Order: sequence, then C-alpha cells, then structure tokens
Amino acid sequence: MKKFKLTKFTRRLLRVFGTLFVLWLTWSIYYYSTWTMLPEEGYPITEEVSNPEYQYAIREAKTYLIGVSKRLDVPSFSVAVGHNGKVIWSAAEGYADLENRTSASTLTQYRVGSTSKAITTTGIAKLVNKGGLNLDEVIGDTIRNWTRKKWDFTLRQLLSHTAGIGNYEDFGLESAKYTLCNCNQFDSASEGLKVFDQYPLLHKPGSGFKYSTFDINLSSVVLEQAAGHPFLDYMQTSIFDNLDMDNTYGDHAKPKTEYFATFYQTSEGYYREYRTMGIRHDVNLSYKWAGGGFISTPTDLVKLGNAWLSDSSFLSMETKKEFWTPVKLSDGAVNEQEYALGWRSWLKYESESLIDGKPIWMVHHGGVSKGSMNFLVLFPEYNLVIDASINARVESFADFADEVKKIANCFLKSIPKKESELFQEITEHL
Repeated sequence: MKKFKLTKFTRRLLRVFGTLFVLWLTWSIYYYSTWTMLPEEGYPITEEVSNPEYQYAIREAKTYLIGVSKRLDVPSFSVAVGHNGKVIWSAAEGYADLENRTSASTLTQYRVGSTSKAITTTGIAKLVNKGGLNLDEVIGDTIRNWTRKKWDFTLRQLLSHTAGIGNYEDFGLESAKYTLCNCNQFDSASEGLKVFDQYPLLHKPGSGFKYSTFDINLSSVVLEQAAGHPFLDYMQTSIFDNLDMDNTYGDHAKPKTEYFATFYQTSEGYYREYRTMGIRHDVNLSYKWAGGGFISTPTDLVKLGNAWLSDSSFLSMETKKEFWTPVKLSDGAVNEQEYALGWRSWLKYESESLIDGKPIWMVHHGGVSKGSMNFLVLFPEYNLVIDASINARVESFADFADEVKKIANCFLKSIPKKESELFQEITEHL
C-alpha cells in the first residue's frame, strides 16, 4: 500500500491550525478561570438617611431596593433621594468589593460616566449665571491646545452636542491609543484636548446632532479660561465645596479613598473584576474628567440636583430656562435626544414606572463607565431628585433606569405636583 505523504504546504497549514487551537484553548481556560459565582445569600443593606416625614414612601422604596442587585446581576446598587432641597433617603445594597465582602454604603464612590456632563454643566451654568461666561460667544482659535476648525461654533453648541465634534467611533488610531487603553495620566483639562483636536468637524455647527463626550471636554477648557482657574480647582471651590459634595472629584486627580468601589463585569450570576480587552489594570479616565471622568456618590449628586431645583440663590430662573430648553437644529426641529445644555430635558415623558404612565417633566443624565452605571433624574414639578449607581454594567441601561424610576415613583405618588412657570416658558419657547 502506498504510504500517504503530506505536502510541505499541508504540514505548514496544520502547524498554523494547531498553534491557533492551542492559543484558543489557552485563552479559553484563562478566560473562564477568571469568573467567580456571585454570592447566593441575601445582599447586605446599609441605610444612612431616612427622614421620618417620608416613612411610607421609604418603606415602599426599600421593598424595591431589596433584591435589586440580583435582579440586575450586579454587586451593588446605591441610591439617594432628595426633596425640597434636602436629602430624605439614602441607602445601598450589596458589595463595594466582592473579594473582601466589603458592603456597599452611601459613602461608596462610583465612576459616574456621562453624568459627569451634568456635573460640568453645573459649573458652567454657575459662571453663566454670574455673567462670567457667554453661551453664544464664538469659539475659534482662542482656546488653549485647540486648533481652529473649518467652522467656528459656540459654547451653546458644544453643550447641546450640535457643534459637529465627533465621538470615539469617529476618531482614528491617534485618539484610540488613549481612549481604548485608559492608562495615560492627564494633569489638566486642556492637555486632554490632544485626544481629539486633530480631527475635523462632522458637520456644520447647528445643522446636526452628535452626542459626544468631547464636546463637554472642550467646554471645560472654555470654562477654565473664563474662570481663570484650572477646571477641577474651579469645580471644587464653586460647586463641590458650596454644596458639601465631599465625595466628588476627578478620576486620578487625587489618591483613591477607602470608599472607592471595585468595578466588575458580570454575566449570568458570575463576576470578575473589570478588564480592558481581557486585561485587568488601573483604569485612568483623566483625559475626560468633564465628559465622563468624575467619581461621586448618589448622595452628592442629589445635593447637586437639589441646588438646581430648590436653591434660588444658586441659579436664576432665566439660567435654568437656558439650560433646560431642548435645543433646535438649524432646520427648526428639536434634536433627536431632546438634549438641552448638558442635560436631557424630556418635557412630557411617559413611563408605566412613573405616576401610572402620565406625562411628566424629567430632566436627567445617565452615565456608563468602565464597570459602572449612574442615573441622575430631576423632576422639577415635584421638586424631587433621585440618583443611583451600580459597580457593574448591565446589558441594557433601560433595565437599570427602570429600577431607578420605580424607586422614584414611591415618592412621586405622595408628593403633589406643582404648576411650573418655568415649564410653561420652555414649552412656549418650543
């Protein structure tokens, strides 16, 4: 019988396939070995503030809080609620750190992702309110580390994502080496502009809408130049100190505290510490403090929301109108996300999870970050604020948001709606 002989090409091909199989098998063993089962027992609950005036609403809210972490398949869920300028309830369920079984508390600090945009916008609104910043002043070549583009644009267009600046997916490798790695330290807001300065605008300012972290990053440099102070210094003295937001700061701008959460990836009852392309490392978001790099707690963010709703000395009615009016494009249509300036302002939002599906005005911003999510919601006609954070990402942000809305509804049901002059002015403007 004739002996079968492999050709030289076939032997090479088999070696390649064999090598690929070994690499795949090694990677698979490594990948699955990094996952651990989430705790099966009930998760601990920590309660910090519980105002007895709202005891019935709080009692109902706690029924939703119990088990919410398991429903979302996340290690922890932290929430705070404010009404009439006060924090009326704050609580947390689950673990800030699973390996050490450290319970989450209302002091646990989370990455808040794009909710950073609303934080930054608060600083800008404060300076606009004082007359130190003009929303409609043209931005050309007056910004440090920024190259003038084909078209000039305004701060108003930056804050409403209508300036034409792209987002992650619109940039090339020069940007990706920063945004994919998340491993570079930036020491100023203006230094972070090199991540996207070299790219052209996507469209003529005002003609289209493109949601972008980098709009807000550039806005923070406009802010710091107008204020005459570095961005984070201005935010600390003008916003965080004034509102007693003691647990809010820019990522990697100072050392992590003992309350800094550990962030995870979860899947069908299993977890592992958050990884970038499978590699665990110290995530550094300093290139985008303004647009997605703040660390905070739900209690701190409720204090910020309270200031917008209840403190007449913090911002004027006219300033609130400027920042909460959904922006129209040059064709006269309101942009697709009903985005105002640094906030989404949904004037007649309907959800079965809120007041039986009746229309409600909801000013809000959500955030998705590396192993975390956050949702900050203001209900101006009820003077109510709610914020929640989790230290993992769920497949659908809507699932997380719905849990937050259900808790908010426990309070909304017992609070009378007040007619809002501001609401009327905004709707008439549109």
